[in-house]
Amino acid sequence: MAQKGEPSYADLVYEAFRSAGRPLTFQEIFDEVNRRRRVTTRDPRATIRHALTQGRQLLSLGDGRYGYLPHLVQGSLLRLPLVEKEPADHPLIYSDEIRHALWPSFLEIQKRRVIRPVQVRLPNGDDVALSPDFFGNGVWGSSMPEGLRRYLVENQAAVGDSLLIRVVDTEAGRGEAWLEPRRKRDEAAMAQRNRELADVAHQVLLKNPWHQLFIWDLAAAALGRGLYRSAVAPDPLETVLNADPRFVDSGIQTWMPAEAVTPEVQAAIRHRKETEAELFRPEDEAVAGPEEDLSPHALRRATERTMADVGALLSDREFGSIEEANAFLQDMLTRGGVPRRQAGTPLERAQDLMFDAWESPAPRERVRLALKALQVSPDCADAYVLLAEETARNPREAADLYSRGVAAGERALGKGAFEENIGHFWGIVETRPYMRARLGLSQALWPMGKRQEAIAHAWDMLRLNPGDNQGVRYILLNWLLEGGDDAQLEKLLDLYPDDAAAVWLYGRALHAFRTEGDTPHARELRAEAEQQNPHVPAYLLGRKQLPRRLPQYVGWGDESEAIYCAAEQMAAWRKSPGAREWLGERAG
Repeated sequence: MAQKGEPSYADLVYEAFRSAGRPLTFQEIFDEVNRRRRVTTRDPRATIRHALTQGRQLLSLGDGRYGYLPHLVQGSLLRLPLVEKEPADHPLIYSDEIRHALWPSFLEIQKRRVIRPVQVRLPNGDDVALSPDFFGNGVWGSSMPEGLRRYLVENQAAVGDSLLIRVVDTEAGRGEAWLEPRRKRDEAAMAQRNRELADVAHQVLLKNPWHQLFIWDLAAAALGRGLYRSAVAPDPLETVLNADPRFVDSGIQTWMPAEAVTPEVQAAIRHRKETEAELFRPEDEAVAGPEEDLSPHALRRATERTMADVGALLSDREFGSIEEANAFLQDMLTRGGVPRRQAGTPLERAQDLMFDAWESPAPRERVRLALKALQVSPDCADAYVLLAEETARNPREAADLYSRGVAAGERALGKGAFEENIGHFWGIVETRPYMRARLGLSQALWPMGKRQEAIAHAWDMLRLNPGDNQGVRYILLNWLLEGGDDAQLEKLLDLYPDDAAAVWLYGRALHAFRTEGDTPHARELRAEAEQQNPHVPAYLLGRKQLPRRLPQYVGWGDESEAIYCAAEQMAAWRKSPGAREWLGERAG
């Protein structure tokens, strides 16, 4: 683990690439990091591999080497079609490959993200500045710079022409651009370039374990492999994929190879696209869905917006003491409240959309905002969480969405966060989307029969955050009870000896009965559980029927807590020989 002030292993990997100036093999990367600081983790090679997979600017080139995107895009030539009449009077709309080429750190974590205007030289000698602006619905571009507008007008740019952009110096933010009239286009050369681009995209998809990638990941792979370093620019990647029968648009800006689309997958794609079409109708055509009351989960998550606002406000100021900071906040509250933070990164803008989603009582609107958040930033873990909660039709679909959320959270946080914040993970607002996704993944894996994986996730979440704000220990308790793992159960119970929730006390009593039998100690624990909530036995013994829906709010010692406890532990009590009869002795 890095000491305070020292670079993390991920930082050292980046330094190795920047100083090398060329692609590196894994062994070269590993040796260079060790030269800078010895890797002392339990599995050093796995540590460096993890850093490589989480780096948004670090690409596997498919030949055993890895490259640094800012170096790989040097010399790339990209095509920006002009699709509007009078194109000089319309904004520029960037494809994913243009966005990656001009701003390679666009999807990076904040500490490595450098988004500055790119100075582009025109044939007439003028320089114009291009910056990425968000236009909504996943569209990024920039307003037409005045110098470029004049150049296009002077050269009579028309619909069907293209603006060609060459990357000259990525890290200095310099490029060049010129107009290519449609009549001067070399159609045969372009067709050849399109085939080359499609061939590489197809290979990348086939090698992917999921046979599915976001278009921005495909664009990065193509740039990294040098597909745009040529005298002829291909069509935009999305145009190439749409025109080739080897590719299937699988929704939410993801693509698959046609041979990987089974009837089951095709049905899922169709359902997803129908949902997208409905959600992204123009607002005047949208049909309002049924509204629901905000759940307690949504209300708790919505408070994080205020926490983020407070954090942003305090980060801009220095205080001499906690008391001084509290006084400042009190003054802000009396003046009308804490002002909303200004989101400065795509991930922050995406998270703001998720705050809006949680505050919406309409399921359709929540899903629409989650999809929009993913278009703004693919590293928005909470967007995947909401989609899993609202759209997944079975545990497998939920697990797929939650696993993407876990990966997104890992990218957003960076490996250093997992090393530096062990023990108080939930206390950092930025970690919470990751923790929500991981909890959802573990709960989806359990009904799929992947029980050891689910249990491993739960244990690791408690390692990261032993304070357990999410109640992971209760879920793990019930899994271990149902699975009969009394050794692990003993370990878990010892971690939280003072927990007095009904599910904990009844679980502890059941564990004692299973391991000791009808001993005075087991009877004492049973009595303690029944004293805390006397309503539970009636449900566990079948004297009362469990409702079809669990209560949204769980009280303390009341019927709602009893329903939740019995619903979670019913299987474990039934599978433990003599346990319900033993409980009935006291309840009868």
